[in-house]
Amino acid sequence: MLRSALVRAARRVAVQQQRSYADAAVATQANIWDELGELVTSDEGKRELATLRSTYTDIAQKLAKLAADPEPINWASWSKEIDPKLVQEFKQAYETMKLPKFEGNHVAEANAQFAGLVKEAEALEAASRTRIVEIQKELASLQKEKERIATTTIDDELAADPKLAEEIDSEIQKNYFMVS
Repeated sequence: MLRSALVRAARRVAVQQQRSYADAAVATQANIWDELGELVTSDEGKRELATLRSTYTDIAQKLAKLAADPEPINWASWSKEIDPKLVQEFKQAYETMKLPKFEGNHVAEANAQFAGLVKEAEALEAASRTRIVEIQKELASLQKEKERIATTTIDDELAADPKLAEEIDSEIQKNYFMVS
């Protein structure tokens, strides 16, 4: 029981050390939902965005609970249930325990990495837009060709390609098209 209490206390201390990072990360997300909401137009996309926002809010609330100051260990209550010498040993071990401190501000480093990713995403977006224009032009030309083929008669095709007309006429004269 004391061991689990010590483990929980150690985890709480570690969470406290990460609190500054989590607070800074949450602060940068303030208006992102509004911006994303403007970008998403489909109903399915809006549902997915709402689900993502709900999940994000749940995680942020759990992190906020974990970041709260831990309750101090009531050593006296443990001494009543377990051998006081054992409790005293755990108390001494807990009080002399040295946890590494959270050093530095990793938010700036994460923001720099994120900025690089944003630039890469913008470059990919520009390339995608260019490719979309190319594909749309190709689709338009294919649609025109499809319409031309649908309305072209054999006479029009043979008039456009006299060599093909001569080849067909010679094959007809040689009876290559005779059905037996």
